Amino acid sequence: MKEWLTDYTTFRLGGSCRELATVADAKAAAEVIRGWNAARIPWRVMGGGSNLLVADAGIPEAVLRISSELPDCRLEGDAVCASAGTALDALSRFAAEEGLEGLEFGSGIPGTVGGGVCGNAGAFGLQLGDVLERVEVLTREGEKKILPRAALEFAYRQSSLQQTGDVVVRAWFRVRAGDRAALKAKREETLAARREKHPDWRVQPTAGSFFKNLPAEAEGGRRQSAGIFLEKAGAKAMREGGAYVFEKHANIVIAGPGATARDVAKLAARMAGAVKERFGLVLEPEVRFWGQV
Repeated sequence: MKEWLTDYTTFRLGGSCRELATVADAKAAAEVIRGWNAARIPWRVMGGGSNLLVADAGIPEAVLRISSELPDCRLEGDAVCASAGTALDALSRFAAEEGLEGLEFGSGIPGTVGGGVCGNAGAFGLQLGDVLERVEVLTREGEKKILPRAALEFAYRQSSLQQTGDVVVRAWFRVRAGDRAALKAKREETLAARREKHPDWRVQPTAGSFFKNLPAEAEGGRRQSAGIFLEKAGAKAMREGGAYVFEKHANIVIAGPGATARDVAKLAARMAGAVKERFGLVLEPEVRFWGQV
């Protein structure tokens, strides 16, 4: 039975998929994968839907959604183990409350651990690939295996999982003992900084930063903010249908009332085109497109 994906992405846009299965653990995920494979049903996987633009016409595949309302985190030796369906912010909160340092940059990042690992999510110059130790995945055949960090070939906002299609079900992150009070304070500072510059995706439908930041000008330096180039190119004044650019951050698109996925895609193309015309720079979307947007 077809299921609409509108309620499962932070953009709150998009059409239907062939079938939707939401699971929270590896056993349930493996059962769904094997069932679909046996029936020769093509499928995709998603996490929290925070970095995704689904076409208005939907997609023909089934969707395996790995998400859980209850976080599943625990300390194992010198690593924090978290289920793929755990929210990234919940993982960060757990580490801070336990006095464990290394995951505070994840405070306020929407999405799940599984999706975050797959896309190497991060903020403030840090990313999950920097602290990942190992990951448990299900192959496209539904078989379980453990992969070390090196096997994921992390790069900026990407990993080899995007090519292999392996499904993350659990991840282990390296942490170190820290001062609990200081870590909780740092987390609150990070959340406050996000509230100042970013919209609340629960109120204003968005996928956060739409484009990847650009490579650093010098080797070893920090990447250049795509938002700065977009602002100089006049992106904040742009609008397509119900989609518009957030007034406080030129790299964030809001899906306002009546917006369609096509509106968002057209706006993003205009934004990238303006930067290309003025600076000769090519912006690459951080948001993934599903279907003919």
